[in-house]
Amino acid sequence: MIIPAIDLQNGEAVRLYKGDYAQKTVYSKNPADLAADFERMGARYLHLVDLDGAKSGGTENIQAIREIRKRVDIPIQLGGGIRNAGTVARYLDEIGINRVILGTIAVKNPEFVREMIEKYGAERIVVGVDVRDGKVQTGGWLEDSSVDYLEFIERLKEIGVRIIVVTDISRDGTLTSPNWDIYAEIAGVNVIVSGGVSSEAHIKKGLDYYGIIVGKAHYENRVNLPAMLKKRIIPCLDIMGGRVVKGVNFVDLKNIGDPVEIAKLYEAQGADEIVLLDITATIEKRDANYRLFEQIAKQVKIPVVVGGGMRSIDDMRKILASGVDKVSVNSAFVANPELIDAARARFGKSRIVAAIDGKKTGGGFNVFVRGGRDDTGLDLIQWAKECEMRGVGEILLTSMDCDGVQDGYDIEMTRAVTDSVNIPVIASGGCGKVGHIIDVFKETGCAAALVASLLHYGKASVADIKREMKRSGVPCAK
Repeated sequence: MIIPAIDLQNGEAVRLYKGDYAQKTVYSKNPADLAADFERMGARYLHLVDLDGAKSGGTENIQAIREIRKRVDIPIQLGGGIRNAGTVARYLDEIGINRVILGTIAVKNPEFVREMIEKYGAERIVVGVDVRDGKVQTGGWLEDSSVDYLEFIERLKEIGVRIIVVTDISRDGTLTSPNWDIYAEIAGVNVIVSGGVSSEAHIKKGLDYYGIIVGKAHYENRVNLPAMLKKRIIPCLDIMGGRVVKGVNFVDLKNIGDPVEIAKLYEAQGADEIVLLDITATIEKRDANYRLFEQIAKQVKIPVVVGGGMRSIDDMRKILASGVDKVSVNSAFVANPELIDAARARFGKSRIVAAIDGKKTGGGFNVFVRGGRDDTGLDLIQWAKECEMRGVGEILLTSMDCDGVQDGYDIEMTRAVTDSVNIPVIASGGCGKVGHIIDVFKETGCAAALVASLLHYGKASVADIKREMKRSGVPCAK
């Protein structure tokens, strides 16, 4: 995730330079307005820090925090001065903060962190690891604990911590670069990168981690955050026998046309990415059509995502070597979840997409594989969470019940997944008119909409979709 940051001091939104409270810049006297702006841009999470509380151990900016919580619906993580169970409960239970970041107390009393994780869960209790010269800092970055940051992280893992925010204080607010060296040393825990971000290249690199916090780079106009947070429109080309096809509920396939020409057309219309699915490769137990994918990747400039027929790391390597940007894997990940870990380690999180085909079964949703033919019995929500935990960068979520029917996306299923994970979710299956796209963006937390029939049958162009998105207040590019 890209996580915009608001640091609070005396009720204002500020940024410090290298953690120095005497060197600050005020960016807004009304932080709630900033938060609302970030939500309108398309942010999926918000990072708040009570700088006064970090020094005092109190809740100095609680009124500003309340106002922000009331103004936005997106999840919020909050750090600064949270050092006892009463404060944790006040923020999580009373105000509705989604997760708290423990810093000083985690160094001084690790057992307290364990207790909070047991009570609230590891998704809601995060630890901030603030580093200067390899040592963990406490007390609002003003005290040196003399604790080595890597040793500290190992202790955190032992007590059940799953998410950490790691900040190199010497880089924070400097607009230089994150300290990638310290992140490279960390393993076995989800890392949120913080401090020193100054370019879009830094943000893109940071997406190989669990998340990256962006503050001053946005406020100083070094990055185009609205563009990076935009909702994406992604045409999907189902390919069989070298042609684009489209069916209903994964059957009754019809020939649509040449994939190279169709991909070029959609790019010209303003598509943000293209997804190419070799829909029979897995069933036929054959390799994907590398030559075709290479040809398409050479002829379009937007990111290309390829799925179908990938059973191993070597299969993924061949696909990525053909020039495409990401691989999308379904059946192989379900059959061997450890393949996700290996893929992330080899290629980076930002290049790995978990394709999940879901269908309503009883009171929930199950995961299907082999082109929607086999019910795995896996609970969809639990599988999505495991994919996130193991390190996929995105989830491509297809509703088998809605696929090709053109009656609208599966809002219930999409919302259930987006509410359960923090990585981007691409909604797929059921789009029959532009209004369906507006609905799925407004009613769920999905980051992108996959579109096929609407475009293939000429009911609308990508440009038409984006014009309506802008009219409806949904952030998009171009």
